[in-house]
Amino acid sequence: MPLLADPVFGPIFGLGLVAAGLSDLFRRKVANGLNGAIAATGLGWQVWQAGLSGLGDGALGMLTGFGLVIVPFAVRLYKGGDAKLVIALGAWLGPALTAWAFVWGVALGGLVALGVLAAADRESRTRIVRNLRTAAATVSLPAVEAGRPARLHVPMALAFGAGAIVALVRG
Repeated sequence: MPLLADPVFGPIFGLGLVAAGLSDLFRRKVANGLNGAIAATGLGWQVWQAGLSGLGDGALGMLTGFGLVIVPFAVRLYKGGDAKLVIALGAWLGPALTAWAFVWGVALGGLVALGVLAAADRESRTRIVRNLRTAAATVSLPAVEAGRPARLHVPMALAFGAGAIVALVRG
């Protein structure tokens, strides 16, 4: 049975995504315990679907998520909670759908970033746009300012959660 149609695990998956997204939106943080619960229930889903061999698919999904987020995390594009969420989603999605969820999440993250930019005060918008122009002119990553206010962090958990849904629906 497809995950989103499962009467037990579908709502659990959805609640995990909603909790992570709301936490990131309002606190700009996704707690380790929440990511751990998402990963553990994802592995449970895999066992429910395929028995003990499902653990392998879940573990490969988590490794795929790790491989996709380690470099962006290392260069501080994503915060730890966002990176761990992608890894936890891998437990639910397996390797192929995790890769697609990440791709969709990055794309949707750009839209979320536009929302953060639009909601920022004039001074912050000016700094952000200057930073992006400098990065484009030097063909480099935008600088991550130390001490940047939390409201200017892009809540990527929203984007990665939505990316997971798109990946599941599109297959």
